[in-house]
Amino acid sequence: MDKEYLLNSVGLSEKEAKTYLAILELGSSTVKPISVRAGTKRTSIYNFIDHLVTLGLISQTSIHGRMHYKAESPEKLVELQRERTERLESALPEFLSLYNDNAKKPKISYFEGPEQVRNIGREALNCTKEACYIWPGPEFTEISGGAAFWKEIGIKRTEKGILSRLIRFHGKENLYEGSESGLEMFRETRWGPEKYQDTVDVAISIFDSGKVGIFGARQESFGILIESKALEKTMKMLFELLWEKSTPAKPGEG
Repeated sequence: MDKEYLLNSVGLSEKEAKTYLAILELGSSTVKPISVRAGTKRTSIYNFIDHLVTLGLISQTSIHGRMHYKAESPEKLVELQRERTERLESALPEFLSLYNDNAKKPKISYFEGPEQVRNIGREALNCTKEACYIWPGPEFTEISGGAAFWKEIGIKRTEKGILSRLIRFHGKENLYEGSESGLEMFRETRWGPEKYQDTVDVAISIFDSGKVGIFGARQESFGILIESKALEKTMKMLFELLWEKSTPAKPGEG
């Protein structure tokens, strides 16, 4: 049994543990024998002894003008650990309140460059039923991983039966192999109202996993993934409003 390790687990430092064991083995003793047995310099061992006295693990008595130190029953170690546990348990509600507050805060991840931004695209594979996109133009495909990457995501998404709904804009088509609208690819595309095509400067992804992704334009080349069920719900509502005003694409368009 590693006695020093056990003493460390109740809060004693390495030197304090050695000092306590030395006193425990020696019985009543003065500083010099304790220092030799613990392998600690006499000038520094007083600090460790004082702390052990404060914890109630050892007692001190003056005999003929010299200070003697004696270990209390090792049962004090169990008592000490019990007191530490009780203090921690009493503080637990405060710790839990901090934990719950943090759990309620949205988690925001920031990505730069196509390699990092791909992490947002992969979130589609974590959806339960569908991923929704507002996709202003082909430049967003490039900054978010490229056509080959999105083709791969499309294949895996289809295998999982996850629907992709996209709002795109005429004149800013984004055709690549696998990007066409069609039920066989679990992809449905609509053309957004013409009056909005020059006002949408970022691409938006809405995942039913409770996350929203935002892709910056080519000159900015960044992506943000926000984990917030409330935000996802609100963005989905806005998407549905725009979806209703958009025109269904013909099979093969995209």
